[in-house]
Amino acid sequence: MNKKIRIAIPNKGRLKKPAIEALGRAGIEILEEERTYVSKTSDPRFEAIFARANDIPVYVHYGAVDLGITGHDLILERGADVLELLDLEFGKCTLVVAVPEDSTINFVGEVPALARVATGFPNITRKYFEKTGKQVEVLEVSGTAELAPKLGLAQIIVDITSTGETLRQNKLRIIGSILESTSRLACNKIAYRTFEKQITELLARMRGGSEKE
Repeated sequence: MNKKIRIAIPNKGRLKKPAIEALGRAGIEILEEERTYVSKTSDPRFEAIFARANDIPVYVHYGAVDLGITGHDLILERGADVLELLDLEFGKCTLVVAVPEDSTINFVGEVPALARVATGFPNITRKYFEKTGKQVEVLEVSGTAELAPKLGLAQIIVDITSTGETLRQNKLRIIGSILESTSRLACNKIAYRTFEKQITELLARMRGGSEKE
């Protein structure tokens, strides 16, 4: 089969390096990493595509790429209907609900009606508060949720944290946890059927085994 299998990799941020390393351990070296969106790899069957981590679920869902490495949280946020073939166990984080340290709110049950919640995860946040029976106003912000309470934009934020240090630096405290997330190898459903042999072999190598042994 002449068609290359496209695998999307985060083009920047904390997931980029471990994603490249995970593929490298499976025998797929990226050959043209710098300043390119499309790269050849050491395995001629695979082609690497560099994209924003939060866009990768959409690329995989619609078949623009066959495989993608991105966060479980981002797959859920984008509502992507993809196969999560492997938990890569890096990029561990928790999506949490947080308030200023001096807030009178101590747990999610105390969130007042119509409170404003700033987040980069509006879809997950709406579903979460709907499940808890809380009517809130969700304000979508990009990468600056911690700033929202300081500016009076929102009383509450929903954001990812790995150590909690950024929240502490911004005088915020956690009042609830929504989900745990790690990086996943996601696959387009049609691509899995089309390239099942090659993808199964790749999975075995990424798990530390080899189909060839």
